[in-house]
Amino acid sequence: MGVCYSYRQSCSLGPLPPRTPGRPDPQVPRDAKFGSCRHGKIGAFYFYAAGSRDDPAFGFFDIELSVQLINADTLRVELYCVADGYQTARGIGSDHPIRIAVLAGNEVVTTVEWRFSDVICGHADPMNFSTDISVPGVAFAGIDGIALDKVEGRSAPCR
Repeated sequence: MGVCYSYRQSCSLGPLPPRTPGRPDPQVPRDAKFGSCRHGKIGAFYFYAAGSRDDPAFGFFDIELSVQLINADTLRVELYCVADGYQTARGIGSDHPIRIAVLAGNEVVTTVEWRFSDVICGHADPMNFSTDISVPGVAFAGIDGIALDKVEGRSAPCR
């Protein structure tokens, strides 16, 4: 097992993009009819081998994120991405989850953890995540960003 690390990545959130020929519809939220939604994209989130500055072990790309107001006290956080197993190692998410922070300006409204499935060597597989969080009294109108926090990770050699 190898130790690896990520850099923090973030994006602003806004309305869902309109339908346009030649561009796929947003992958998240699963169902926009459940409530008001904010949407954003992060190009890539990679884990790098410990001791290096830029040796990617594994990662994720084309990341779409959404935060949806399900009711007055519940937010749904959703993520869709493609896992990049074409790097130097297999990613293991069971013990080292990715922390997702929902932001209102510089304030963290809430965080959730995504214990992703293994990123398999030689694959580019779609992955998704969805969870509902009770956040009493949240001011949904102020939510304007989301971040994938810097975390430690685990990897294993490709076989």
